[in-house]
Amino acid sequence: MRLKTQLAIKADIESLPPRAWSRKDLQKYLAEKREAWNAPQYFSTGLFIDFLVENELARTSEIRSKEYGSKSRYVTGELTILPFACSFFPRSYVSHATALHVHGFLPIGTIYVNHEQSPKKTTSRLSQGRIDQAFQNQPRRSAFEFRTERHTVIFLNGKNTRDAGVIETTGPSGELLRCSSLERTLIDCVVRPQYVGGIEALATILPNAIDRVSTEEIVRLLAQTKYACPYHQSLGFLLERAGVAGVHLEPLRRLPRRFKFYLDYGMKIPLYDPDWQVYYPATMK
Repeated sequence: MRLKTQLAIKADIESLPPRAWSRKDLQKYLAEKREAWNAPQYFSTGLFIDFLVENELARTSEIRSKEYGSKSRYVTGELTILPFACSFFPRSYVSHATALHVHGFLPIGTIYVNHEQSPKKTTSRLSQGRIDQAFQNQPRRSAFEFRTERHTVIFLNGKNTRDAGVIETTGPSGELLRCSSLERTLIDCVVRPQYVGGIEALATILPNAIDRVSTEEIVRLLAQTKYACPYHQSLGFLLERAGVAGVHLEPLRRLPRRFKFYLDYGMKIPLYDPDWQVYYPATMK
């Protein structure tokens, strides 16, 4: 391959923002750029990858799991862990505790990446008996867990919400990132408190977040996400305890409270708040 072509490839790759590529991504990029680079037809995807790696324009990075083997990407530039973790599923985004890290409320820990399921029809009706039974036991946890050299990454196969409340933002290291908004993150953490260290950990964070939270936006997102369970009762209870003024709680108070609900799973001898009709851990007394 001619030196001019090599220099063109090098200049092009170095001009791009940091990125994690699948083999298919690089195959597509080569097809788009072949003419501009004046690359010969024999220059295959495999040769392209070899050229990038041998010239230190790309490196192979992996995540590993005992149950699911390894997954790899070709990384160009100084890519940080969060966009790298999001590169394994299309349109995925960081959520739960990781989103709270992006929003400035937690240090980085286990990295949670949400990739939404395809839409599904739900036909079951909510009842008090179903709610009571569901919250008696511990919640399910994603087993889709991988490790890098320094981090644990857990992939969540989340409910389809058509990306409700998902934003494009700048991460802690200046990286471009898809992330749940603060209001969407609070909803997600109330729905699955195990991915934020438990409901009491979320309650500890909330007083520092309330000045940035819109209850109107929470209600709007609840309408979009269409959860059957009355998570607005949990959110209202937590936000009131965190110090949100009564007038700002009105959008949540206007939603119906037809059932008694639970702040967390598997609670032993919980206390009950008759205002929000929520059972909560006795340790939050």
